[in-house]
Amino acid sequence: MKILISENKIEQLKIFVQEILDDELNNLRQMADEEWGMGEMDEINEVGSVEKIVVDEIKTTDGISVNVNLYLNTDREDFDIILPMIEYVIEQWFPNAKIHIEKVYI
Repeated sequence: MKILISENKIEQLKIFVQEILDDELNNLRQMADEEWGMGEMDEINEVGSVEKIVVDEIKTTDGISVNVNLYLNTDREDFDIILPMIEYVIEQWFPNAKIHIEKVYI
């Protein structure tokens, strides 16, 4: 079965995905503050380097592809913790969804 998504629905989807990203980033920050220890310093630094994640565009050609912009407060190039965790949460709502970094702002 094929489902067509209108422009209006894409905008609603974009708002919903943005809320999920905001919540998950806040959850990661809380985990970094309360649960992670000295052994996870790189992970703590990674989470602390991200100011916000903003949904730039959602494409629905081959599944759901979410393009995001990262706003950082430090010069960091790798996001081995944040992106997979957020992608996992998005996939709970939209199976096979993928997150792609569109732009990085420092």
